Order: sequence, then structure tokens, then C-alpha cells
Amino acid sequence: MSPQAVKFLQRLVTDARTECRLGEVARTVSTTEGIGTIKGSRVMFTAEDHASAAHMLRARGYEVTAPAAPFTRSEAPAGGSEKTGALRVSHDLVALVPLAIPGIRMPPDGFMSLRAEAALQMPYEVLIVCENLEPMLNLGRYGWLSGFVKGRPALVLFRGAPGLYRTDVATELVRRDHRPTLAFFDFDPKGLSMAASLPRREALCLPGAAELEAAARATRRVDLFFNSFATSRGHLDRLAQASDIGVAWERMQSLELGLNQEQFPG
Repeated sequence: MSPQAVKFLQRLVTDARTECRLGEVARTVSTTEGIGTIKGSRVMFTAEDHASAAHMLRARGYEVTAPAAPFTRSEAPAGGSEKTGALRVSHDLVALVPLAIPGIRMPPDGFMSLRAEAALQMPYEVLIVCENLEPMLNLGRYGWLSGFVKGRPALVLFRGAPGLYRTDVATELVRRDHRPTLAFFDFDPKGLSMAASLPRREALCLPGAAELEAAARATRRVDLFFNSFATSRGHLDRLAQASDIGVAWERMQSLELGLNQEQFPG
């Protein structure tokens, strides 16, 4: 049986459904396996069909009911592929760069990947949340960043992106942590808004004002400013003008320019 047919039969047994729409899988199960009776655009099921489905699953080495929650490959039910329906192997991993953490040595221009729970146990004093992965690989070029770290053992966390590391896992790590955070985001409205929402935020990590303005004018990223201006403006306007976020927001509006992390000056 196909993985789709196995899932269909497991749901049939679990839900004790009496009918369903006539789809491709339902048609195959009815015509090939003899479970269910086709009536027009529907397939009808009886108690005998439920019993037959359960017996068929057991006979072919499958669990009768699907796991109630997502499972890892090592927890896959018997009789099926460990890949079908399983969580991605990287589902609970985060991307990290340790900075001066005792006992941990990292080669330059790289990052490590750990389960979030293990990351929380590392002996760092400040958590740096980084919006993009490439700047994490090039942390050494941002000499001004040390002024925010202040010599403390630090852990740099990639906030995640579609198709890479999950943002919800990184967000949960930040929530569960107790240490101060440093916000290292793009200089654009969305980046400032995310930085302002960071729990326990100690500082917004940006280059010096003159260097930042010069780089923004040189790259002319008008799109970075206007792409998220409308959606982030309300949040940012409510912040105190004297705060670091407020000051950056005023500067950004006067420039009507943004700057991505990859173009931050060193």
C-alpha cells in the first residue's frame, strides 16, 4: 500500500468515519482493497469496513492508528517508511556561533547547529539574536560589535528563515532564556520592529551614526525602507523617541533609506 493509503485507512479506523469524498486515494482503497462502497461522488463505510481496515493494517505490519502527534524518524510507527509523516531531522535545531565561551572553540567563518535545549545549557552571559545567516559567518568584520558585547561570553543565535532553521524554535529559545539579549538586525523598519519586540533587550547593535549613514547613502536601498514602512510604522511610532530604537527610527525616516546587515560597515 502507498503511504497515502496507509494514512487514509488509519484515519478511517481512528475516526470511524461513515463516508468521505470520492478522491483518488478513497477510490483506490475501495476498488483495490475492497474497503468502502462508492456511491456517486461519495464513498460509504460500515463497521465491517472499519474492522477490515484495522485487520489489513495489522496484517501488513502497520500501526492501526496514526501517531497522535508529529514524530521523529526514530519514533516512526512500524511497517512504514521512517520519512513518511516524520518531522524534519532539523526540526528542533538552531544555528549558533559561540563567542569567547569557555571550553568551546569554533573555527572561523562557520557556525554550529544544536538542539535548542542543549544551546540553553551553554555558559554564555548574553544572547545576540542575528537576523541573517551570512553576517553570522562574518562576525569578525564588525569590529564595533565588541562595544555591545563588552567582553562577555556570548552566544549568537540565527533567528531562522523559511527553508533553513525554524523561526519558532529560535523564538522559543529566546523566550525560555533568562539572559540579556542584543538585537542584531537589518537597518530597516521591519528589523527595528523585530528588535523592539526582543525580550530582555539590552541594546540595538548598529554601527556608529556617521558610518551607518554613509553606508546607507552609498547603497541607496530605498526599497528596504519602503517595503516594510507601512506595516511597521505604527509599532515604531509608539516607542519612546529617546530609546535606542526611537533614535534609529528617526534617523531612518530622515534618510528614507535602509541598510541590510551584509552591507554594514566594519
